[in-house]
Amino acid sequence: MTSHLVETVGVAKAADPGGFWLGASYLLWPNSKLNPTARGKQSPSERERLIREWRTRPEPKDWPEVPCAYCGRAACGWYGKVDIPLGASVAHRNTTAPGHEGTPLCYPCVASLWAFPYGSSLAGGRAALMHSWDDEFLAKMTAATVDETLRRASAGTSKGAKPGPYARELWVLHAVRGYSRRITSGVELIVLSNSNKEQLYAAQELSRPVAEWLRTTNKDSERRAGYPVLVATQETKQVPGEAFLAKRAFTRPPQVLDIAIGHVLSRISAAVPVPAETTALAPLLYSYCREVLTMDDKDVERIRELAGRLAALLGQDSRPGPFRDFIRANGKGGNLYGWFRSKGVDWLLFPRPKDTPPVLLPVPEYRLLFEDERSWSWRRLLVFAVLEALAEAGWEPKGSQEELQEIKDLADAAGGDQEERAEQ
Repeated sequence: MTSHLVETVGVAKAADPGGFWLGASYLLWPNSKLNPTARGKQSPSERERLIREWRTRPEPKDWPEVPCAYCGRAACGWYGKVDIPLGASVAHRNTTAPGHEGTPLCYPCVASLWAFPYGSSLAGGRAALMHSWDDEFLAKMTAATVDETLRRASAGTSKGAKPGPYARELWVLHAVRGYSRRITSGVELIVLSNSNKEQLYAAQELSRPVAEWLRTTNKDSERRAGYPVLVATQETKQVPGEAFLAKRAFTRPPQVLDIAIGHVLSRISAAVPVPAETTALAPLLYSYCREVLTMDDKDVERIRELAGRLAALLGQDSRPGPFRDFIRANGKGGNLYGWFRSKGVDWLLFPRPKDTPPVLLPVPEYRLLFEDERSWSWRRLLVFAVLEALAEAGWEPKGSQEELQEIKDLADAAGGDQEERAEQ
């Protein structure tokens, strides 16, 4: 590590070739002997002498005869902000015990702190790192990050291409999807800056169920096939789909389902009454409900069975009107309860498929749609499941362009309503 810093002694500015660690030092080790204010007046040999002096283990005779604050071994010196990211300056005596000139650390511990940036992604003036209590995952990801940091350091300057939206969250998403073994703990994304201009520590966690589900989207063949479709449902004009998927997976996992279904609804048109995405998304969305949103398997199957009955009822009529009324009932301000009350009568009076219950909306399904704390999510899942059942039945509405356009307009409104609720 010392030799990497010594390689910067002939570099004038961090933006110059070979300036990677000089640029990183302003983020990591402000006011260190690598980047003093008088650096421009120093010769390369003087810079090297100061860097080696900084990184050399103190002689035992100079040790402070106190234990290391981290591990209890004999400390080799007093340390502060220059060596400890977000640590207090040794000049702030009110932050330490009387007689202490900073935080006492042994040489192995302070060397570990110097090694920390190798396991971080250094971009945008901040350090980002992954942490997990899944030790095997952490070991693999840290090793990969060290390799990438060394590659970037050997490539040139500390400045690279401007990162895209939610680049750090996307970095973690790619890591978990590329992991081959089951993930047993959540994955934390930590972003920090030790710069004198910005003191920052921000942490967010990708929960274990989300991380493991994302991993399966690359390992399970059926889910892998639907993953690009899911990604496409998450994009906006400003943010690519996978980046937004990563962000929502960290901050608001229920949004992933809501936005995906809203996208499918917005794709309904006169030419495409049931979007092709419906079939591709089905395995992903149902698994997401069970494994991430912890919706009970029996309840998910109840919704799918109810959707089958609704599809059988709606599929009996090729006119777009009944389907339009169903979409309207599920939209903002719609009366879904009134719609079920009306269609429940039709279910009793008209011929229905064999081996189906006489009641269109049994009590358990009623409670999910109207009394459960996640009623809105259950209703959106029902809309998707009805579309899936209609697609499997090959249903296509026949009517005037005006009627079909009305379905499109209602679907667009329902999709927008979902995004509005998701943002709330």
